[in-house]
Amino acid sequence: MSDEFERETQNLGNALLGIYTTIMRVCGFLPIPISLPTFEEDVLHGEQMIEGVTRVIDLIEDEPIDEIIQAGIWGGCLHWLSAAHLYSRWMEHHEHLVSLEIRINLVTAGDTLHAVAHELIDPQE
Repeated sequence: MSDEFERETQNLGNALLGIYTTIMRVCGFLPIPISLPTFEEDVLHGEQMIEGVTRVIDLIEDEPIDEIIQAGIWGGCLHWLSAAHLYSRWMEHHEHLVSLEIRINLVTAGDTLHAVAHELIDPQE
């Protein structure tokens, strides 16, 4: 494995974990909090994370919150899931385009989830 591939793999993995943490925090701000798998001894397997985020997508429509906020959480989670699935492809094929696809999905997820978190913390009426 090249140093460049290893560096990019580490950066993408850290970005996935960062947005996953954002999803966890947003879910904690909900009127009916949704818990996701947490890090145990700094280890969290991708399958657990994917199952947790998929659970959020399934449960978010039952939250007593505005539909726009629901859609933001739903969209942010879907972008994160897309990035997580693309990460598997990145690990197999090392395609530069795939790393860019992961990044754009994570940026979109992060932007959306940060806006949603702000609305949940300080709702504008």
